[in-house]
Amino acid sequence: MNKIREKIQENLITLGEEIKNIHISGLYNSDGLKADPIESDLLTYDFSKQRINQKILDYLLEIPNLINLKESLDLLFAGKVVNPSEHVSVSHTLYRSNSSINNFELIKFERERIRSFLEDKNINQSYKNLICISIGGSRLGPELLYEFQGLDVPKKIYFCSSYDFLELKAALLNCEQKDTVVFACSKSFKTPEILKNLDYVKSWFSQDTSIQFEERLYGISADASAMTAHGIKDTNQFLLLDSLGGRFSLWSAISLPAFVNADFEAYLDLLEGARLADEYTHEATWESNISVLMALLSVWNRNSLNINNHGIFTYNYKLRSLTKYIGQLSMESNGKSTNYESYTSPFFTTPLVWGGDGIESQHSTFQWLMQGKTETSCDFIGINDGNRDTLDSHEMLLSQVLAMTLGHQDKTNPYKTIRGNNPCSILQLDTLDLKSLGFLLALYEHKVFIEALILGVDSFDQWGVQLGKKLALNAKSNKGFLQGFYSSLLLPKS
Repeated sequence: MNKIREKIQENLITLGEEIKNIHISGLYNSDGLKADPIESDLLTYDFSKQRINQKILDYLLEIPNLINLKESLDLLFAGKVVNPSEHVSVSHTLYRSNSSINNFELIKFERERIRSFLEDKNINQSYKNLICISIGGSRLGPELLYEFQGLDVPKKIYFCSSYDFLELKAALLNCEQKDTVVFACSKSFKTPEILKNLDYVKSWFSQDTSIQFEERLYGISADASAMTAHGIKDTNQFLLLDSLGGRFSLWSAISLPAFVNADFEAYLDLLEGARLADEYTHEATWESNISVLMALLSVWNRNSLNINNHGIFTYNYKLRSLTKYIGQLSMESNGKSTNYESYTSPFFTTPLVWGGDGIESQHSTFQWLMQGKTETSCDFIGINDGNRDTLDSHEMLLSQVLAMTLGHQDKTNPYKTIRGNNPCSILQLDTLDLKSLGFLLALYEHKVFIEALILGVDSFDQWGVQLGKKLALNAKSNKGFLQGFYSSLLLPKS
């Protein structure tokens, strides 16, 4: 397989050389590229403004068979893909499955506990504010879901993970102990930021001696004993499978806090959208498979065109945190170069993922995109439901894609020239609902998994993050070393 990857990389470089001096407009208009928009049940994908021709697309579509992608997808949706460096199966697709395979009984049990919490009137009438202490995947997914559902809601949710307490202190200024509950969310329940913030909020609750804090404290983790050790009652604990990666945990109880203003059916809608994406990705042919095409184009842009960054721009306010979520999913999963077998990939792996709200970006970073010297590949994500409000935003999205790809040359005033030639794709949601969002997020999950298979890396571990934490904690505990290494900084005296 490694020899196959090395040959793929060689071929990609050769094909990239063949078109390096050809503009996107020339590739698309003169080469007969068959890149019609792909329509799925919930969204449309248009990749016609990528820097490829038909010869390149035909070769890219050979790659899935070269890496035995069909077999890998069969294993993924059966819950049989293994994270080899941590010796656990990968279980995120099981959380939205209706199957009874593998650990589904625990998933089903926890799903019913989520239902019970959301439908318990005694609990729901006892608070107005929810403090969600979480970080990384335990925060980015639920925060995205909360914002997607709208903020004009009876119960306010405050997400906190700052190590300096400023975020938590700002949240607590809007709360009173008598109408606040706390969720501490951590797969391991050993993350320093989580435990530090939890200790602080415990101290805050102790200021009101009439409140029984243990009744208002909930935990979500894969480690029940750790939750118990930190004062969380068994009845207030929600369990995760140890095989569920944090950045893939959106489908579990991790997202419970995001649904306290909705209901259990809203949570099921999210899961159903993801399940439909699983079914679609498993069954669609390579040429009509959105996740497969996104993965292939990512590898192409990074390795054949030497584009080292990928912008994701959203054109709806409810999607404003989507880029942060996909950025973590992509870079924590595939931001590595050597796998468990000590095989170093011949490819450049995942690019830097950045971006954000498209309208805001047009008045800041788009200057760099339009006239800078660094090339960028982009995904533009919007809504195309025919609604007047979303239509205006969608038209703006399309106009920006044209500017980004086709550009504009002004020979009289070169400073008014837009280079263009940035490869772009468009994802258009048909409706702005949780099912569509679940579908979109699951497609990106599968894109990341497929990309990793091509690159020869493991999407499901994160040793760089874990070892980085260890190095940071070791350095932090040695203040003498820090003071010597950063001689210009004034550290507090011990």
